[in-house]
Amino acid sequence: MSADRVVQLRWEFRHVAEDGRTALSYPGIAVIRRRLGEIVDRTWVPVGEEPTFADDEALIAALHAAWRWTGPAA
Repeated sequence: MSADRVVQLRWEFRHVAEDGRTALSYPGIAVIRRRLGEIVDRTWVPVGEEPTFADDEALIAALHAAWRWTGPAA
């Protein structure tokens, strides 16, 4: 793991507006990659009340990719 590359997980809500008003709001997990304190990538994975196998696999894939990214460059 490299100190200059950090992965942060955040519980966030996404809001979808229609005609200037919030029509939908739903939760998810943001997987944020930072290099030297600056955000270089952000992936948001929705988390429903009844997650599916596909939801679980999407989150696992995002976490795996982010944690591999923190490793030293070859």
